[in-house]
Amino acid sequence: MKIWQNLIQGSDQWHAARTGKLTASNASKVISAGGKPSTQRSAYIDELISDCFCPGQNAWHGNANTDRGNAMEPLARAAFERSLSLEVEEVGFVTREDGVIGCSPDGLISLAGRYICGLEIKCPLPKTHLRYLLDGKLPDNYKPQVHFSMMVTGLPWHFFSYCPGMTPLHLFVEPDAYTAKLRYMVEEFVSEYSAMWTVAKQYREEAP
Repeated sequence: MKIWQNLIQGSDQWHAARTGKLTASNASKVISAGGKPSTQRSAYIDELISDCFCPGQNAWHGNANTDRGNAMEPLARAAFERSLSLEVEEVGFVTREDGVIGCSPDGLISLAGRYICGLEIKCPLPKTHLRYLLDGKLPDNYKPQVHFSMMVTGLPWHFFSYCPGMTPLHLFVEPDAYTAKLRYMVEEFVSEYSAMWTVAKQYREEAP
């Protein structure tokens, strides 16, 4: 894996580094939680290609829930470190060695100078967090994202849901048959994306 160490998540440079790349946050547009091809696949290819032509114009700027998550993430990371007695290293962006696909972990954890696992933090509303606790498993809406991050990095993953006033949910996730299926679908997606790029590039207007 290649680590873009000096990027700040959410910065213009971070957005530029992600442009045109298949990323973990959009993995559900490739595969469903049940392991089936996503119906959003073709639209996502269009989005990735047009992002390269018109950077930033397709961007989603979040809502109150994402603002809450961003504000609470440092508290959640500190709570994770305390509960697991682990030190989390914040990184900006991570890609596969070929740079085609990537993820933005909420942290990487190392031991003796070697990365051993990654971290995904969520800070949901209390009602959502309670449901996560009652179900006691990786939530379906984050399953593609977490497994995609494992596929990019080759590392197992911690999932940590945090909500002040309630017990955190901590899960340790390792690659399995779903990860293998995702890898196969991603390679198919990349091939389809490459073929579509060859056709679509004729519509790119060069700057004067």
